[in-house]
Amino acid sequence: MRCPRCQAVVSKQARFCELCGVKLERDARFLHDEAVDLYHRGQVDQALSLWNEALRLDPEFSQAHYYIGLALYDQGDLPRAIEAFRSALTKTSEPFRILFKLGMAQYGLGDLAASVESFRQALQVNPASAETCYRLGLSYLRQSDLARAQAALDDAIRLNPKYTRALFILGMIHSQQGDNARAIQLFRQVEQASPDYTEACFELGMALLRHGDLDEAAIQFEKTAANSPRFTPAYFMLGETRRRSGHLEKATDAYRKALELNPRDTEGWLHLAKCQTRLGLSSDARESLNKVLALHPGHLQATALVAQLDKTTETP
Repeated sequence: MRCPRCQAVVSKQARFCELCGVKLERDARFLHDEAVDLYHRGQVDQALSLWNEALRLDPEFSQAHYYIGLALYDQGDLPRAIEAFRSALTKTSEPFRILFKLGMAQYGLGDLAASVESFRQALQVNPASAETCYRLGLSYLRQSDLARAQAALDDAIRLNPKYTRALFILGMIHSQQGDNARAIQLFRQVEQASPDYTEACFELGMALLRHGDLDEAAIQFEKTAANSPRFTPAYFMLGETRRRSGHLEKATDAYRKALELNPRDTEGWLHLAKCQTRLGLSSDARESLNKVLALHPGHLQATALVAQLDKTTETP
């Protein structure tokens, strides 16, 4: 530990600094430094006790309010964290970090209007914070304000062109708006920056599929499966893509892999049966349809396909 006045090294048990004579056990800064050390070692309750003692000695000590907010935020006590951050704001000349964490706590509580205001104030102090722009974009997005969300995420990417989370969320917004070309562009940027980003790889495949680029979409779903071998949707969508492009045997292989991971997927069994029917594998198709009907008795499409199979296999 160091003396808060002269920065001399002192022991935790010392009551006075041997160099300058300050009373250590009653000094708010000294208590704060000890609390920070406890906080970083995971002894949060002890740290909170020391910060509260520091505030009894110096009610204007902004850092104690801020760190109490951080500790309460970590413990999930968001209402009290917000109260602490607001107290810190009234006593500080450097509000950016406090405003940012206040916005995060308000977002966590679902008070989106308040989080927007806190993030906007933080950006007035530090307009070069890409992270704050990103968080502001998320708050707008949860309010379904897509235009403002897009603008905030654009700002985040302008400040940090390789901000993969912002690129991904912005890509999702464009996907929802039906702008597949822009979504594809953004998801490609994510993939270039983070080749193992499973969600971006998968969503790029989905955007390509909607755009009609079946072969490229299949490549993306294959990459997704390679990155995350237990990510069932990658195999299912690979099956869909192969089926739509007429590669039925490859489609059945993909569907089977998806069903190995999730054998209760009704749609997977149904689509597998359709491919098997088109390939002339009536016995296999019937077995797949039986799986559908076992999961959902009376399933209309499966029942109709069974009837169709019965008709085509009737002996003349």
